[in-house]
Amino acid sequence: MNRIEAGLPSSAFSSTTSHADVQHGQQQVGTMLGQATVAVAGEFSLADSAEELSLHMAEKTEDKHHSERKMRGDAPLQTLSTEAILAYLAGTHDADAQEKLVELARFLLGGKGDPRQAAGRAFGDVSQQYLGLQYALRQGESEGAPEDVLDGLREALADLELESGPQIRAGLNTVSAASAYAEDSRGVAEFQRTYRDVVLGESSLAKTLALALERFGGKDVGRGLQQLIQALGLDLAAARPSTSPDRLQSLMQDLYQLGTAVTVLDGCAELAAKLERDHGKALDTERLMQDLVNVSNEKWVSEARFSGLAGSHGVVTVEGRIAFLGGVRALLKDLPVQVYADADTRQSVLNAAQQALDTAIDEEYE
Repeated sequence: MNRIEAGLPSSAFSSTTSHADVQHGQQQVGTMLGQATVAVAGEFSLADSAEELSLHMAEKTEDKHHSERKMRGDAPLQTLSTEAILAYLAGTHDADAQEKLVELARFLLGGKGDPRQAAGRAFGDVSQQYLGLQYALRQGESEGAPEDVLDGLREALADLELESGPQIRAGLNTVSAASAYAEDSRGVAEFQRTYRDVVLGESSLAKTLALALERFGGKDVGRGLQQLIQALGLDLAAARPSTSPDRLQSLMQDLYQLGTAVTVLDGCAELAAKLERDHGKALDTERLMQDLVNVSNEKWVSEARFSGLAGSHGVVTVEGRIAFLGGVRALLKDLPVQVYADADTRQSVLNAAQQALDTAIDEEYE
C-alpha cells in the first residue's frame, strides 16, 4: 500500500527522532512522499483540517466555471494542503483511502481518462472526490505536470463545485461528527448521507424523525440525533456552511425537539412489554414507533386507521386492542407538538385514536 506520511499519528510517521523527543520540544524528522520533512510538536488534527477546508470553501463566494475565471482573469483555483486532505480522509475510517488517493493522482497526472469519472470510481462520496482531485492538482503543480492536464483538473474541480457545492461542504464541515459516530467507513458514509438528506432536503420534522429511526435504528437513534446536532453546530460554525445559517439554526432547534421524541420509543417498549405480559402478544417496538411517526404526519386520519394499526401488529383480541389503542393514544399525546403538521392535525389524530379506543371498549361490553 502507498502511504502518505503527513498529518498522521506519530506511529504512522516515518521518523528518525523518537516521539519522546517531540514532547521535549525537539523537532521530528521524517519523510513524506519521499521528501525530507520536519514535524513541529502537535500533529495536524481533524479540527485543523476542518478549519482549512472550510476557509478554502469560503474563498469561493461565487461558484464560477473555470472557463469564466480564465476569460475574466480571476485568480487561479486555490489548492488544499496535503495535511488537510489526509486528516479528512483519516476521519472517514477508510483504511484504503491513502492508496486510492495516490493511485488516482498517478492515473490522472498520466493524462489517462476523464478526471470526474476517475474520481467517481476511486471514491463514492462527493466530498472525497473533490479532495481526490485537489490532491492530484497539488501533486501535478508541484511535479510540473503538463498544463493541459492541470487545466483539466481545474476544470473538473470547478464543475464539481458548481454542481455539488452544498453536498461537498456538508461533508467537509462535519466529518469529525461522522467520525465520532461511526467505527467504520460505511458508518461514516451513512451518517454523512443522513446529514445531507436532513440539511439539504425538504423534510418535515416527522419525516426527519422517521429518517433517523430508519438510518440509526431504535437503539442508536438518540445518539444519532445528538451527533446530527453536533454536525449542525460544526456546519454552522464553518466559514462557509453547506446552506443558510438560518436554516441550520432552525434544524438544530428541530433536532432538540426530536431528542424529546426519542423518549416515546421507551414508551413503545413499555407498551410492548405490557402486551406481552398481559396478552401474550409481542410487538416490534421500532416498527411501532415508525408507525406512530407516520400517523402524526397524516392530515386526514380516521378511526379505521388505528383499528388497522392494531391489526397490522397482530393485536386481535378485544382486551389486547383496548390496551394497545390506549397505549398508542398516550404515546401520540407525548410526541412533541412540532412533530405534527399543525395543532389541528394533532387534535384530529388524537380524536381518531380515542374513537378507535371507544369502539373497542364498546365491543367489550356487547
